[in-house]
Amino acid sequence: MTDIPGHPGPSAAECSAIHERWVAERNRRTEDPGYREEWYSEQCGGCRFWLPLSGELGRDYGACANPASPFDGRVRFEHDGCEAFQESGAWSTPEDHDAHRRWMTYLRTLDSMDEGGLDLLRAALAEEPDREMALAVILRALEVVGASERQEWIELAPPGEGREHAESRARDLGIVAGGPTGVPDEWSDWTQQRIAATSSDLAMLDLLAQAGRTRGIRRMAAERRQAMVLRPEAGDDR
Repeated sequence: MTDIPGHPGPSAAECSAIHERWVAERNRRTEDPGYREEWYSEQCGGCRFWLPLSGELGRDYGACANPASPFDGRVRFEHDGCEAFQESGAWSTPEDHDAHRRWMTYLRTLDSMDEGGLDLLRAALAEEPDREMALAVILRALEVVGASERQEWIELAPPGEGREHAESRARDLGIVAGGPTGVPDEWSDWTQQRIAATSSDLAMLDLLAQAGRTRGIRRMAAERRQAMVLRPEAGDDR
């Protein structure tokens, strides 16, 4: 599984297990509610300090060599990223460059919300060889299409964990759109994070600031609540 003669490297099963461990260490996750639009074009695989690994793992992973990055000297997923990104003008390998072009085409088509384009996008995703890329686009689609249209996108997700992830995201979006009820412990991390990042309900933000599942969620809710409380005062100063 490497490009070095006489050194086979990890087996296919071992590569799969490595991928599961490493992809969980991403700094930026395209499926996160706080993922910013500009980050789609600032991913590791397009950075000039990206050094792809050899063999099978090199299709998705490389070492960061950017002295300004907190990940310098560490293996990163090609669709990860950080604030120290520097454009290289191309993806890491010709094969990956083609994958990145597909990725950007998918996102532009989705953003256009043209019905004919969306039909073509669904057909393309059904045949997309990079199933993680397909899932990332599907999760993004679930946020922008109507609730009644989500099921046909969910069915495009890879069977198993990918399909379950899409179904879970659709449920979370329904909770957020309908106004969450119950207590934070009953909501997923994604739901808590999305509410903490977008809610205008001071009581809800106060609840998450006190009882959010993670420190990051609690901090996000507290900071948003404070900003909303201070916003009218800022307007009075004008």
